[in-house]
Amino acid sequence: MILNYIHSDNSKEKIELDLEVPIKDDWINISSKNKLEFIKTFLPAFMSGQKTVLFDSNHKQLVKFHEENKLSEFDDFEKVDSTAQLLFFTSGSSGFPVGAFKTRENILQEVKELVNLVQNYKIKKVVVTVPFVHIYGVLAGLLLPLSLGDIELVIKEDFLPYEVLSESRDGDTLIVTTPVFIKALGKLSEDVDMSSNLFICSTGPLQNDDISVFQNKYNTNLLQLFGSTETGGIAYKISTNEFWKPLPSSIVKSNDDKLQVESPFISPYILDKKIKRLAQPFVTEDIIELNNDGFKLIGRSNKLIKIAGKRISAAHIESILESIEGVEKAVVELVYKKELLRSEQILIKLQAKTKIEKSLIKSKIAECFGVLTIPFKVEYVEEIGLSAMGKKVIF
Repeated sequence: MILNYIHSDNSKEKIELDLEVPIKDDWINISSKNKLEFIKTFLPAFMSGQKTVLFDSNHKQLVKFHEENKLSEFDDFEKVDSTAQLLFFTSGSSGFPVGAFKTRENILQEVKELVNLVQNYKIKKVVVTVPFVHIYGVLAGLLLPLSLGDIELVIKEDFLPYEVLSESRDGDTLIVTTPVFIKALGKLSEDVDMSSNLFICSTGPLQNDDISVFQNKYNTNLLQLFGSTETGGIAYKISTNEFWKPLPSSIVKSNDDKLQVESPFISPYILDKKIKRLAQPFVTEDIIELNNDGFKLIGRSNKLIKIAGKRISAAHIESILESIEGVEKAVVELVYKKELLRSEQILIKLQAKTKIEKSLIKSKIAECFGVLTIPFKVEYVEEIGLSAMGKKVIF
């Protein structure tokens, strides 16, 4: 693998990596904000078998946690220490981040399956827009390219969409990115034939309209990955297929409509206030419809809203609201109010250029899902930001 780093002035530098380093007895922390420094630290550590904790140094709660705690002081640490090599953390979008311990086998087996997913493409270059500190970035953005052998890995601290197009023009390129980038690329005025390229996307659902616009514009292919920090990869789908196909090593079933998975990628232990062992099969909070073609993802159990008798994901409603002129971003959640007879209310938070009539919001939702009978409230916020992995964050 040849590593080319693009500096802020757009000059390229070829980076040589020393993949053999002495191993320290204790767990080391890697939290570099700089992608290049992360690679220089992480890759040699991983290849050498160093036990490593990875966390986002921009996450103040996590930084404080690491300053105040030592892994070795947790009960059952000896069990973790004897099996795991890496500790990743979730984004913490629904509470304090959960830590997921991974064995070397967890990681390497999943990378092998990712290699198999892209084997029909003659990949000569990999362009990565995602941060490396999260599991998706490490697996798809770093260890996958390393496993592809004689390829060029191109990284930059902050790619702009048109820069990704520029790096992909030569073809035979794998682009590892997020839904935010796919949507942004679909809005560019430039049309480029990228039929020999492959885009890999994770971290959040994309609506089929967004995928169709993107693929038709660039005559290219999109592979979506589904999973979590704790479970690792679970399934994948290509293009606008509505069914997720389990990875060959993943056994997926429906357990009271929730996704149940058994695979060699699942963390043996998690850190959630204390060290806990994860039993297999593992039941997630994802509601699915299972059939012979795979499974359809309905949404997270705590992010589903019932409209006209159908369970609708909040993310789908957000996409509809963002199609309204003047709405820049939307966040939708179901809240419970004791004073309401039904104890439910939809809370819609909008980042918008102007106030939107509630009647327009109601009619837009009704066009797609039927009459909205649940009471809803609209709040306006100055900014709905995006995390490094493309998830919405309200400041």
